[in-house]
Amino acid sequence: MQPTGREYNVISGDSHIIEPPDLWTKWLDEKYQDKAPKLVSDGDGGDAWLYQEGFNPEPLGLVTCVGTRPEDLKWTGVRYGKEILPACYDGKARIEALDVDGVDAEILYPPVRASLTFTRQSDPEVQLAGLHAYNDWLINDFCAADPDRLFGVAQMPNLDIEASIADIKRAKEMGFRGVLIYNWPSGDEAISRADDPFWAAAEEMEMPVSIHLMLASQMQGQRRAPVQEAGAAIGASAFATIMPLMVELIFTGVFDRFPKLKMVAVETGAGWIPHFLEMVDDRYWRNRIWAKVDLKKVPSRYFHDNWLATFIVDRIGVEIRHAIGVENMSWSTDFPHHGNDWPYSRRSIDEHFINVPDDDRKKIVCDNIAKLYGLVD
Repeated sequence: MQPTGREYNVISGDSHIIEPPDLWTKWLDEKYQDKAPKLVSDGDGGDAWLYQEGFNPEPLGLVTCVGTRPEDLKWTGVRYGKEILPACYDGKARIEALDVDGVDAEILYPPVRASLTFTRQSDPEVQLAGLHAYNDWLINDFCAADPDRLFGVAQMPNLDIEASIADIKRAKEMGFRGVLIYNWPSGDEAISRADDPFWAAAEEMEMPVSIHLMLASQMQGQRRAPVQEAGAAIGASAFATIMPLMVELIFTGVFDRFPKLKMVAVETGAGWIPHFLEMVDDRYWRNRIWAKVDLKKVPSRYFHDNWLATFIVDRIGVEIRHAIGVENMSWSTDFPHHGNDWPYSRRSIDEHFINVPDDDRKKIVCDNIAKLYGLVD
């Protein structure tokens, strides 16, 4: 990955976009328009996306609440062109919003609900068409507003290992610096050696692989719940859902086979990590013989060598940063979701880093993520 040549001081390791109203009509092949998400009323005077027939429309309030006071948060009643600011879906407007917020660059993740909708499509052609439409728009439209400040993460399909390898190669050729999975690359429900060709490709191409909160299989019970309940459950269980995935990746020897593979635990926080690492080391020591698990390193070492975790609010995590690993953490805004503090991100950073040395602060708010994605030497 080639450095950009730009100097960075603050980078959000996890920001988001929402779809512009014309994303699917403009970027999704006409052949698949009957499967495209539809912009509909949320029943409360606002807009919502109907991602799939048989599901309720998904309101936009909590994923577009830029500058909204907590007292004013709501799921429904917000509209494109009115309450929803263009910075949520327009690259040029996003750059202006970053300037106001004092943020130099962002790593951009997709609208989760749209990603999951297409990865659940049983028709491979429809699934790839939808994901490619999003990825194409993201890098060729949104990020094109300033490719040195807006860095999209490409969404991977949920088909088979050949499709996953083809798409990570496609993402690399298009200029993406990382990819996101919501399913194991082989398309199987459980991790296995069948995923290895994908890990090998990611390692060779130096493409970090992100898991945003959890995999789709962990969401099955939540997707049919009311959207408010699902959102609350996902937010409250972020660290609990990433733990088993880390364990599976470590204990199945993925990082022994692919030692340069980099993974990102997105929006999971970091304050829980020291206790987790203590426990996995202890359980490995006690059970490695009878379980026939023979790793080259103690499990905690793989976290330090292969993982980075992003957080939005985690003052405890910053306080115990040396137990976590100062190089294994990245601050983020979560813009424009309801966790964001725009336009006061600099204040939020200052509150997190009281009495923290400048070198540690710079690593966590900028340098770690810049190094991971090759933005700097």
